[in-house]
Amino acid sequence: MSASVTILYEDQRAHGNSFGLHTLVKACVHDALNGDRYRIEKMLADARPLKGVQNVLRACREELDLIAIDGRDVIAVIDNDAIRHHLKLPRTASHARVEQEIRRGCRAPDRLFIVLLVQNTESVLKAAAECDASLDPERVERAVEHKDMLERDAIFLELSRERARPLRDCVLGRMPSLRTLIDLLVSKLSHTAGKTAPTKSSKTPEGKRTRRGK
Repeated sequence: MSASVTILYEDQRAHGNSFGLHTLVKACVHDALNGDRYRIEKMLADARPLKGVQNVLRACREELDLIAIDGRDVIAVIDNDAIRHHLKLPRTASHARVEQEIRRGCRAPDRLFIVLLVQNTESVLKAAAECDASLDPERVERAVEHKDMLERDAIFLELSRERARPLRDCVLGRMPSLRTLIDLLVSKLSHTAGKTAPTKSSKTPEGKRTRRGK
């Protein structure tokens, strides 16, 4: 089995090589493992912003055997708010039903793991604003309402800095689905390293912070 994990996102990358949401994910995994940053970067190097949920579905159904040809696990991160519409499922369809439909036709179903981000990437940005009182509301509006990719990346990158760990803990406390993704990655990386995955942090800051963690 490969030591690497591929993550498929439905978001698109801003200009350049950075992809803010994945940078935040890597920072949260590093927090949980408290381990070698180089090793984490290497194992999570294959992040694919696929510019739309239809492209993620196509990858899950038609390309999984190629992506996972070395035995690696593949995690698809999909916004929960609109996926039922794309799959032509009732709005009340359960997560299990949604995952079943996403896997339909998958050529390597044992290698595919699905995380439904509730409700979407914008929810992560809103959680960041709730946790960080110093975050300019106009920046959040540009990132959320106007879908400014550069502003999104800038906010995610700030949230990924070492001193911002208390803010990341707060965001994870407000975003259980994001924590699910982090826990899954920690489990995968710990397993390949022959370690026991750490338990969830018992410390979950609540409410707004008046200044960034140091």
